[in-house]
Amino acid sequence: MFAKNHSACKTITSIDIASKNSKQSQSFMDSQEQSRSILEALEKLINNRKENCSRLEEEEKNILKEIATIKQNASSRFESSKDTLLKQLSELKGKYEAGIKRQEKDLGDLVTSTKAVKEELAFVRDNGSDQQAFVSIHSSKPVLDEMEYKIEQLIESFEDASLVFVENISKGKNTDLGSIEMKETPLSFLFIPYKQRQAQVPVTGRRQITSFSHLYDIDMKKEKLGGVTGITISDNNTLIFCDLNTRKIYFCDEYDIYQSSIKSPYEPWDVAAIPETNMAVISGRKNPYIQFLDIERRMITKKVKLDQSGSGGIAVTKDNIYITIKHKIQVLDLNGKLKRTISLKQEQNINWYISVCPNGNICYSNENAVHCITTDGCPMFSYASSDIRYARNTITDDVGNIYVLDYYSRNIHKLSPTGTLVHNIFNDRLSGPLVFCFSKDLSKLYIANGFGTKISVFTTS
Repeated sequence: MFAKNHSACKTITSIDIASKNSKQSQSFMDSQEQSRSILEALEKLINNRKENCSRLEEEEKNILKEIATIKQNASSRFESSKDTLLKQLSELKGKYEAGIKRQEKDLGDLVTSTKAVKEELAFVRDNGSDQQAFVSIHSSKPVLDEMEYKIEQLIESFEDASLVFVENISKGKNTDLGSIEMKETPLSFLFIPYKQRQAQVPVTGRRQITSFSHLYDIDMKKEKLGGVTGITISDNNTLIFCDLNTRKIYFCDEYDIYQSSIKSPYEPWDVAAIPETNMAVISGRKNPYIQFLDIERRMITKKVKLDQSGSGGIAVTKDNIYITIKHKIQVLDLNGKLKRTISLKQEQNINWYISVCPNGNICYSNENAVHCITTDGCPMFSYASSDIRYARNTITDDVGNIYVLDYYSRNIHKLSPTGTLVHNIFNDRLSGPLVFCFSKDLSKLYIANGFGTKISVFTTS
C-alpha cells in the first residue's frame, strides 16, 4: 500500500509495460544475432587453430622426408648434426603445439559460455514470457559484449606458425645439415563485433581509406613468381592471382596462406572472380581465348574464343564480362557469348586494365591518364596528372572512390567517383607494383610487388 502511494514510484514504469512485446523486439533479435555471430567467429578461429596444427604435422612430415633424403647422400659425420636437427624440430613443434592446445581450450570455454546464452535466449523465445525476454536481453548483453572483447584479445595474441627447414649448402667437411626455423605471422582474421542496431538511428558503415601499412609478404613456400599481372578475390575470400611468365594460376585461403597452383595452357594476363558464383574468368595476353576457372575444384573448365587475339584487362559483374581488345571493350554474358561492343576514342586506347565501378561506369587506364565512361561508351571524365607516370589497374571501394596504381611513382592515386583527386597515397614498401586488389571487407590490400615477383599484403586505415 505504501509503495503504491509513494510519490517517487509514480515515475517508474512497471515491468509489465516495459517488457511488452519484448520477444518480438529488435533488441531481443539483436541479442540472438549477436550470439550467433560470436559462435560463427569462434568456429572459424577453432578451425584456424586446428588447420595450423594439421599444417604443422604435414610440415613436420615433409621436413623429415627432406632430412631422410639428405641423410642418404651424407656420410656418417653428419649423424650428430641430424640428431641435433631432430631434437630442434621436436622442441619447436612441441612448444608451439602446446600453445595452440591452450588457445583451443580458451576458445572451447568461450564456445560453451556463448552457447549457454544462446540456448537461454532460444528457450525464452519458445517458452518464456515477454517479462522473461526483457530480463534476458539485459542480462545477456554484458555477457555477450565481454565474449566479443575476449575474442578480440585472443585474435591479437594468435599467430600462424610454420616450420621451415633451411638447408646448409656449404660443402665444408664440418658443416651442419641445416637448421629448423619457426616462421610466425600475425593472424589475418578480421572480427567485427556485432553492434546493437537502434531502429531510430540507422547506421551504415563505410570504410574511408587514407593510408595503408605493410603487413607481410605471402609465403609462397617453394613456388617462384615471375611476374604476376592479374589478381582477384572471390566471394569466399579465396585470393587468386596469375603469373604471365610462369603461366600459372595461384590460390591462397582467407588467411593468406598459399594453397596450390595450376598450369594455364595459355599465358594468363588478368583474372576476375564472378560475383555470387564459384567461377572466375582469365584473359590472355596474346591468345584469342578467355578461360573459365572453377575456383573450388581449381581447374579450367572451358575456353571461349574471341573475335580478336591480344585481349587484356578483364572485369566482371553479376551479369556481364567486360574484356578489352585494342580500341574496344567487348561485353559478354557469363557464358562468354558476345552481347555488344563499346568503341573507344583513338586517344583513349586501353593500356591493359579495366574495372567496373559500383554505379556501373567503366574505368580504364592508358599509361598517363585514367578514363571513365558509361556502359554505352559516353565519356564521364578523364583524369591526367604529372604525378601519374604509368597507370596500371584501377579498383574501387564500396562508395565508388577510384584507386589508381602507378608503376613508376609507386603511388596510389585516390579519386572521387566523379574523377577529382582526393589524395596520393605513397608507401616506401612499393617497388615496381604491377596490379592490386582489396579484400572483400576492404581491410587489406593485395599488391603484386617487386615487379610481380611477390604478393605484398597491406592493412588499410
